[in-house]
Amino acid sequence: MSTIAIIGAHGNIARQLTRRLSEAGDRVLGVIRDPGHSDDIRSDGGTPVLHDLEAEDSEALAAKIGDADALVFAAGAGPGSGVARKQTVDLGGSLQSIDAAKRAGITRFVQISFIGAQDPVPQGTDEVFAAYWEAKRAADEALRDSGLDWTIVKPGGLTDDPGTSRGTVALSGTDLNRGVKTRRADVAEFIQVVLTEDASIGKDLDLAEGDRPLAEALSVALRG
Repeated sequence: MSTIAIIGAHGNIARQLTRRLSEAGDRVLGVIRDPGHSDDIRSDGGTPVLHDLEAEDSEALAAKIGDADALVFAAGAGPGSGVARKQTVDLGGSLQSIDAAKRAGITRFVQISFIGAQDPVPQGTDEVFAAYWEAKRAADEALRDSGLDWTIVKPGGLTDDPGTSRGTVALSGTDLNRGVKTRRADVAEFIQVVLTEDASIGKDLDLAEGDRPLAEALSVALRG
């Protein structure tokens, strides 16, 4: 059994990941801001951990998740938020989580981003989405430079279609481009796979719909 801390545990992907991990026998620390979400985390099989990324610091977070074996950063300000919260949550929350992991001695860190986040923001992009893009790119760069055992999972456009347990995986910047789709359920399962595959450490992994079982798709991508 491993203990996994999930930052932003009430999100759609995070909740599905919590259920998968808990069903597999892992302990999940579900970090949430709103105490009203605690029962949902418990129903998913996780243990709710209250922490506000925008009001508290990394020292406090480290104290709350200190016995975790791995951390998954799945938090985001959400589609209804403005430019400022892309900086405080999508970037600031990631930076805080990176620092908290170091303080707590948690070396394994998986972060959710999106396909193409490493590229410049295209001209004409909506102001709020441009701010999100820049925040995610900076968060990914910070994680790569952190010295942690990191993996960045980059899905395409997210859908709520039922999971298939299959997909296409590629090292970022190679075979997959923006515009492809990825099912949230398959992202959750893929993160579970990645957490058990040390060969994924130090990799940016694009994930889209496809025909291969997810573990096999990962192996193919890692073989190059």
